[in-house]
Amino acid sequence: MLQSPVVEEWRFCPVCGRDLDHLGSRENPYVKCRECEFFRYNNPLPTTIGVIEDEGKYLLVRRAIAPELGKWDSVGGFLAPGERAEECLAREAREEIDCELENIRPIGSYASIYGSTGLRTVGFAFTCSLARGSRIKLSSENSEYHWFRPEEIPVLAFEDVRRAVADVVGGRQHG
Repeated sequence: MLQSPVVEEWRFCPVCGRDLDHLGSRENPYVKCRECEFFRYNNPLPTTIGVIEDEGKYLLVRRAIAPELGKWDSVGGFLAPGERAEECLAREAREEIDCELENIRPIGSYASIYGSTGLRTVGFAFTCSLARGSRIKLSSENSEYHWFRPEEIPVLAFEDVRRAVADVVGGRQHG
C-alpha cells in the first residue's frame, strides 16, 4: 500500500528515509525532515460538488467504488493540476454521467474527510443543471442514478456533499 496521505501517521521521510519531526498544531499538523529539509502539511485536497437540479428535483448517483461504496453522492470529483473548479465539475459530469452542464453557479466551500481514507478535502460546490437534451449514461464509478425531491434525499456519502445539498435544498442557496 502507498504511504498514508495523513501526515500524522508518517514516520519516515519519503525522500531520504530518515525519521520525521511532527510539528504544527492538532488543527494544522505538518512533518519535516531534519536531514533533507523535506516538509509536508496536511492540506486538504480540492474537490467539486455538483448540486444538479431540474424542476425541484436533485440528481444523485450511487457509488460503485470505494470509499463509501453503495452510498448516494453528487456528481463531482478531485481537481486535476491546473484545473479550475468549474472545469473540474464539467469534466466530472462528462466522465460520470456523459452529460454537459449549464448554469454553473458557486454555492460555497465545505471541509470534509474522504470516507475512511483520512484524506482531508475541501469541496467547492455549485448549483447547475443538465444541458438540454441530455441523456444520462453512467460510467463504472456509479451503479445508478435517481432524481430526488427534497424530502426524499437519502443520507449522502460525504459530509461536504451533505452540507452543500442541505444548503441548497434548505433554501440558503438558489441555482
